[in-house]
Amino acid sequence: MSRVNYIVWGFLLLFGAFVIHESLDHSYFGSDFGPGPGFFSFWLGILLMVLSLVQLVGTYRRPVEPLPDDFIPGRDGIKRMLYILAALVACQFLMNLLGFSLTILIFCIFLFRMLGRQAWWVTVLLAVVGSFGLSYVFGLLQVMLPTGILGI
Repeated sequence: MSRVNYIVWGFLLLFGAFVIHESLDHSYFGSDFGPGPGFFSFWLGILLMVLSLVQLVGTYRRPVEPLPDDFIPGRDGIKRMLYILAALVACQFLMNLLGFSLTILIFCIFLFRMLGRQAWWVTVLLAVVGSFGLSYVFGLLQVMLPTGILGI
């Protein structure tokens, strides 16, 4: 298990360095009103590198553990991952056609039914509240979302 941890935390350490490198292309200081576009990404990269280093040191200090038997997913796990991937790809193609709210509604219903074990009314309630609620929150934040052919 420690080899997997070294690979994952090493990759995240390098990704943090990449984020810092890319943030240096943007101005750190913005205007009189607040920081510039490079501020958040710079500190996010620093945080990612620090936490990765902490985890790498923790992995080094712990005794080596063997991989669990179920570390590599079985047939059902792979099928569930493919469902999620297919749903995300479908969202990409349906977003401009149906708009954000309807696409996320279909996405949530599909995933809740394929991966969850709740009743239909719970699935529909969560999907409607999640999709249109998220659309409402983005509207409050004045984020432009695709409206689709129905204009929703």
